[in-house]
Amino acid sequence: MKDNRRKRAAFLVLLMMLLFLCSCSAQPSQGICYRITGGRNSMVILGSIHVGNKQMEPYGEHILHEMQQADVFVFECDNEDPAALQAAQDLMFLESGTLADVLLPECYGLVSRVCRQENFAMTVMDQMKPWAVSSVLTTDAAAGQLGVRNAQKAMEYGVENTVLRYAEGKELCYLETAEQQLLLMDGMSMPLQQEMLWQTCTTILDPQAAKNSTLSSWPKWWHDGDAEAFARDYALEDDAMDPLLAEEYHSALVTGRNRQMADGLCDLLENEESHRYFVTVGLMHLVLPRDSILWELEQRGYTVERLWLEENP
Repeated sequence: MKDNRRKRAAFLVLLMMLLFLCSCSAQPSQGICYRITGGRNSMVILGSIHVGNKQMEPYGEHILHEMQQADVFVFECDNEDPAALQAAQDLMFLESGTLADVLLPECYGLVSRVCRQENFAMTVMDQMKPWAVSSVLTTDAAAGQLGVRNAQKAMEYGVENTVLRYAEGKELCYLETAEQQLLLMDGMSMPLQQEMLWQTCTTILDPQAAKNSTLSSWPKWWHDGDAEAFARDYALEDDAMDPLLAEEYHSALVTGRNRQMADGLCDLLENEESHRYFVTVGLMHLVLPRDSILWELEQRGYTVERLWLEENP
């Protein structure tokens, strides 16, 4: 009798373990990935979100295979380069005065409230330019919405950092310098910088706004390969901004960079040295119709093919 009870107990434990393992096993991510053909060299481009969570893992075999086959990994820029860190130090901080001197009082008040709520040192923020403050607050708020303990962890789950781990020991190259990216941000008009900071602060301070934010959906969209969802989301964000400011933002940070990065990718595609390139760039440079790196490459005669782990449903 005791043996039978033990067997039944052992069976129940095993069953519970199997159910637990089944419930925790993750379906591989589709990601948003494209093959580029028509040049001398092989190239695959993966769309990136800069922050993420565990929902994005594991990556699908189609992505892992392409990374394994690649001998050169290409990224937007090298943020760990000492020159990048120096550029950030030079460009992110005000040359004179404080944040209060360049913001409207209402906007400065919002920043102060956010810093008190999120335990940021206002003395540090006071020395930074509005675009830099917005960047710091946005990354921190994103971690909270993604259910990750801090901004550093959210960035570790981001696509670039994940791909970089797979690229260990292989050649790396970059389409931009960090200084070029920072100069674009630094070159934005003060009305645009202030509008970005205003929107960031109001989202953090308004629980309903944070609840309505789509950012928490980004890892699932990426996991499911839903490029259209990202395109729709960007359009909604664009509509929420003053049209002239939205045009300034989009022209500088999306359209202009699409052309420049497409130029760099064309150089790699036609490089006389034989390589298999695996490229990782921000999704907003890939998913917008007639305004993307992919569209630029198609206009130059290359063929773009979406890669799927399974047949596209």
